[in-house]
Amino acid sequence: MENLKLLVEGYLKSDGFRISSEKSGRPGANEESSCLVADKLMFGGERDTRLYWIAPPVTASGKLPGGYEHMLQNNILATRSKYPAEAQAFVIASSREGFSRNLQQELSRSRVKLRVPSQFFDTPFKSEETPRVTSAIKDIRSRANSQKRIEQPFDPPEAMSGEIAEDIFVQLRKELKVKPTAPTVRIIVGRAGIGKSFLFDSLFKDLYEDFLSKKNKQQIWPRPIPLLPEYLKGSTHLRTETLIDNFIRTDVASPVGRKTFDWLLVNGFATLLLDGLDELYAGDAEFFEDFLAELITAPSTKAQITIWCRDSVLTTSDAFAEFQEICGNDPDILKIYRLSEWERPHKKKFAKENIELRNSAEEFLAVLDGNETIKSLSGLPFYCELLLKQFQSGSSLNFTDDIELLNKVIDQMVDREIKEKRLLDMRSFEEDGLNEWMESIARDYIENGYSGINSEHAKEYGELVLDPDLDTETMQSTVMGLLQFPLFREGKETGLIGFAHELIAEALAARAYLRSLQSSQTKIYETCDLLAQYIDLENPMLLRFIAKGLSDEAIKLLRKEIQEKKLEGRGFAVALSLLLLADPRKDLLKNIDATLENRNLVSVRFEDRDLSNISFCSSDLSHASFVNCNLQNADFRGSLFNRTKFEKKNDLTRAQIDLNRVQSIIAPKYEDNMEKIRDWFSTATGTAESPDEPCPTALSIEHLFLKYIHPNGSARRDKLKYIALKKGKRFDGSAPIEDCIETAAQHSYRYLQRPDDRERYRRAEGDKYAEMVAFVQHGTISDSIARLIAELCPRRGCRHQLH
Repeated sequence: MENLKLLVEGYLKSDGFRISSEKSGRPGANEESSCLVADKLMFGGERDTRLYWIAPPVTASGKLPGGYEHMLQNNILATRSKYPAEAQAFVIASSREGFSRNLQQELSRSRVKLRVPSQFFDTPFKSEETPRVTSAIKDIRSRANSQKRIEQPFDPPEAMSGEIAEDIFVQLRKELKVKPTAPTVRIIVGRAGIGKSFLFDSLFKDLYEDFLSKKNKQQIWPRPIPLLPEYLKGSTHLRTETLIDNFIRTDVASPVGRKTFDWLLVNGFATLLLDGLDELYAGDAEFFEDFLAELITAPSTKAQITIWCRDSVLTTSDAFAEFQEICGNDPDILKIYRLSEWERPHKKKFAKENIELRNSAEEFLAVLDGNETIKSLSGLPFYCELLLKQFQSGSSLNFTDDIELLNKVIDQMVDREIKEKRLLDMRSFEEDGLNEWMESIARDYIENGYSGINSEHAKEYGELVLDPDLDTETMQSTVMGLLQFPLFREGKETGLIGFAHELIAEALAARAYLRSLQSSQTKIYETCDLLAQYIDLENPMLLRFIAKGLSDEAIKLLRKEIQEKKLEGRGFAVALSLLLLADPRKDLLKNIDATLENRNLVSVRFEDRDLSNISFCSSDLSHASFVNCNLQNADFRGSLFNRTKFEKKNDLTRAQIDLNRVQSIIAPKYEDNMEKIRDWFSTATGTAESPDEPCPTALSIEHLFLKYIHPNGSARRDKLKYIALKKGKRFDGSAPIEDCIETAAQHSYRYLQRPDDRERYRRAEGDKYAEMVAFVQHGTISDSIARLIAELCPRRGCRHQLH
């Protein structure tokens, strides 16, 4: 393996030890028999002193170099007498091979521990030393053992043309079982119900069992580290530091410090797997900008991190966008896998696994094939399971969409608990009280980041919808019956309950939001602003549920809210998406005179719409979709395009495009080559896009400012680390980005303030910030920004124009 001595030194330094070298001074002694002394001052003035001898590699004949054992024994004898008797002593060797029985016995008698790397560079989980201890790790393995895994198709990172690979489990297992030489962050995304957590459980179990097997054979293998919402129990703030500290404290037998935890990851002795932490990724910018960035940029790093999340994390997170730039869009460093829906062979295997009679399995598949709606629905594993249960119960599978299916399943659950199990007596409730309770609980669950509902609060809600004349005993038994509903499961921490599946929670929460939206006492823009914190516009399932139930009056109010421009930011994007889902008219946006300039339209889907002559100037259209739209004469000047989709047939005749703001498009293939993008837009618009380019340095400064300000002029962030500032797109002919950062931070300009002790550059405030906003939003170049660009630009005769 690599230089063992350097690894031992690095490991000990990460744990706060000061390292020195102690030579015996005896004739014939050499570097190989010298001792590493690790010393650390502890609490109360106590010292922790440890002595380490690093054994050389064995020879080709499988033996230690001649005379080494004798020198080692002499050095141990001479060195230990210089240090306190309680100082621990170790010999670290690549393997036990070559160590004679006599030497091993002598080391044992001398209280010197012989360790190999698989033992030394590892700290076991508590469940390995105390099997009866409860732990999230045991729960993961138990779930994986009880599940029957079906292959999960996926889009490989390099596939941009609809290519589907066979099984992501096999792919990830293959990649994570190769000794890494460079860092890699793998991100697995997919819609709710597609089996992300199922995959996580199966993969962790497989990697963990491999690790235990290798460790028993004293072979080096990375320990898989699972980070889950369970490790944020009781935390009032979503912090990466809290997540890791709680994991170490809860499940690691001999807790290590954060620096040692990171060192193990960087040096390939551990691999990190994270699931169910979308709210952390969105709520703690330091997850991407500090934690992940430092792991993949550390010297000689081999860090391997695998993250499961929703698509919305990738499309709406500024921190993730910056992280992509830090990765340099290197496909070997950042790999994004998108889970795909099941095809017929997967459904067939699932049916055979869950139906005893083969003929019944074939009959179920025939029913799916005979109805296009349920055939499409069954591509999602969660819906396929629901449909199978409906089939086995003899119920009809004639559903118009997933919303009708979920509502039917929920109603059946409630009906079964009341009529068959007699768990609840409906006479105990006020009118519609049970539905109101379920919907309120679901809404709280969504707004609590899908992490759970306090069971005491659920009981209090239950009491509010019960007949106030009930006696205490009946009221208490009814409330307990509510919490035993099959809709629920145990929460992610003690005292919490969760929903059996988040899609069921979304269907019920949609009913609650509908009540709110259709209430004359509720302002629609307030609800949309609230929903903006939880909605994934890439797959707006909750909005679809709401849109289907909106009354005509509520739709009119929604149009009015958009017309009166009361909504800003993501709240506007949510309201617009909801209206587009609720009202199918092609000319809808033209009729209501919706203002789409300077808007955050990230991930909004425009399908079958007449958008001719509409202005999208200076709007952020990243991840937005245009499907079969009339975009004739549309104005996209100043609009940001990043993975913006143009699907099926869109008429872009005479549309105006600002190519300087186009980072990438999907039409239908992914493209980020500017020449190819220019050619595509020239063909689509029928207007030859000018090859003349603006000042490259002006574009670099704009790109720099865009890290702090959205294209529509709204604030993105107020500070950013240097490593994130200097990464990203490069413009041929521009001054180096490092010079742009330094000059912008000089006292005469102060658009960026000098870095703090964490290498963070803070943006300007006051008039200078207003100049930055005008520059980013409208391309307005103030006198001082013009001087900044002129000082940096290396091109002779350049006009230093942005457009």
